Amino acid sequence: MDTSFMKLLQITDAFFPVGAFTLSNGLETYVQQERLRTPADLEAYLAAFLRSAAYNDLAVAARAWDYIDDFAALLRLDALAAASRIPREVREGARRMCQRFFRLAGQMGAGGLERYAAAVRAGEAYGQYAVAFGLYARAQGIAREDAVAALAYNAVSAVVNNCVKLVPLGQHDGQRILHARLGDVLCAARLALDVPEEEIGLALPGLDLRAIQHEHLPARQYMS
Repeated sequence: MDTSFMKLLQITDAFFPVGAFTLSNGLETYVQQERLRTPADLEAYLAAFLRSAAYNDLAVAARAWDYIDDFAALLRLDALAAASRIPREVREGARRMCQRFFRLAGQMGAGGLERYAAAVRAGEAYGQYAVAFGLYARAQGIAREDAVAALAYNAVSAVVNNCVKLVPLGQHDGQRILHARLGDVLCAARLALDVPEEEIGLALPGLDLRAIQHEHLPARQYMS
């Protein structure tokens, strides 16, 4: 047994400081507008969130894993991922997470991100967290399907924990809902593995609208 699985656990841990848990991706707007108030509402939100994620971050990470030796394709993927993020806060949040990931990977002595990080610094790439995640996973010997499934779980876990604090919901309700959705998390990850590049960016307008409205909320706990 090697350390690749442990590395995957580390980068998807809630305490890995890339800033994922400072972003709500419009969830805070749903709560303030009283569109999300109950455990049933959260389950409905998660179902929609996973459908969108399969064609966005999860698919981007899967393609980045594939493109580790094709830098032109990787730059194209980076541009596509950035352009498909309509809400400004979500787009900027993904970029900040990517930059933090570069710093952390460098401090850990992990390879695989140097050329992409240099392109971002030079203005040749925008910088997207899902791209960096996929590259890191491939460079560290993490299986493609494991990396995408772990990223999906990390995203859903963040949503549940943020919702527990925002609504608020009980911790027990949050964990019950998370457990009930594990099958859906795996289905979204499997779907993302086969999403063609031309379908990346498919979105649910309601999620994007709430994320856009987040900029104008009277009080905010999260960055998006």
